[in-house]
Amino acid sequence: MGIFRRRRRRGAPSPRDGEPDETFPFLTVGEAARLRAMVREMFAEEGIESEIHPGHLAAADGWHFGLHNLFATCHNTPGGERAWPGVVRAHVAKLARINAEPSPADLSVESLLSRAFIRVCGESTLPSVSGFRYRRRVGGDLIELLACDSPDAVAYLTDTEVERVGADRLRAAGVENLLTEPFGEIHWLDAPGSARFGVLLGDSVYTASRLLILDDVLRRATGDPVSPHGVLVSVPNRHQLAFHRLVDASLVGALEGMTRFTIDGFSDGVGGVSPHIYWRAPGGGELQQLTEIEKPGEVSVRVEGEFAEVVQTLLNRRGN
Repeated sequence: MGIFRRRRRRGAPSPRDGEPDETFPFLTVGEAARLRAMVREMFAEEGIESEIHPGHLAAADGWHFGLHNLFATCHNTPGGERAWPGVVRAHVAKLARINAEPSPADLSVESLLSRAFIRVCGESTLPSVSGFRYRRRVGGDLIELLACDSPDAVAYLTDTEVERVGADRLRAAGVENLLTEPFGEIHWLDAPGSARFGVLLGDSVYTASRLLILDDVLRRATGDPVSPHGVLVSVPNRHQLAFHRLVDASLVGALEGMTRFTIDGFSDGVGGVSPHIYWRAPGGGELQQLTEIEKPGEVSVRVEGEFAEVVQTLLNRRGN
C-alpha cells in the first residue's frame, strides 16, 4: 500500500483518518470523506444541490445516487487521489447525458424490446424492490430483473413499464439480447488441493447475468453443459462469473478458492452483486446459497440438504 504525504489543513488530521471507512472499507476514513465532498461539489456545479450520506447522495428532488461504484472506480484507478477529480467529473457528466435521454416509458414497444436484457442482482445491493413485483427469485439474495440498456446506463424496468409490454415477452427478448452480447474470456484459476475453477471475465455489464443462462456458459467453456452433481457458482460483481462443475473431491478446494475470490471481487469490484457461493442442482431450479458472512473476515459454509448428499458421495469416492 502506498504512503502519501498530506499537507495539513486547518490543524492536524483526525486520528481516525487512516482507519478503514465503515461504508467503503477499501478506502480510509479520510479518503472517503474527501471523495464525498468532491462528489457533492461537482454535482453542485451541474446545478444539483444535494446531501451526502455515507453510501449515497440525496438530491433535493428526491433522486438518490449510490456511491459504491464510483468510489470503487476511484480506488482502482491508477494515479491515486490525483486522478480522482477527473474520474468524478466524467461520471457526473455521464449522468447528465443519461438524464437527457428518453426514459423506458417513452420508448416504443419495438425499441424497448431491442434494448431489453435480463439481469441478475443482489437484492441487498438495491435501495428497494417495491417497484419490481415481476422479479424472479434466483436463490439466496439473488433476483432476476428486466433492464433497458442504453450507451451510458442500465435502467431497471418498473412494474408499470413491464405491464405495458408483458413480462414474458420482455424476458424472451432479454435472453436473446444477452446471448448476442460480447461473451468475454474464460480464465482458469488454481485453488487449494490442486483444484481449479473457471472465471468468465468481460467488459459487458451483463457478464455476471450469464448466470441466468449458465448452460450456455458451460457449453462454451467446457463443451458440455451437463453436470451430474451440479455446479458451484458465484457472481462477485457485474463483470465476473465464477463456476466449478462438481466431479470429485476437488470441490473442497474449489469452494475455498472461490470463496476468497468472490469476497474480494465483491468488495473491491465495480457493480457488486453478491459475496456468496451458490450451488445449482443437476435438475436446475432455485440456487442454494452455501456461504454466510457473520462479520468481516468470518465466512461459514452450510453443507445441508441435497448438496450435503452430493458432497458425501464425492468424498466417499476419494476413500475408495
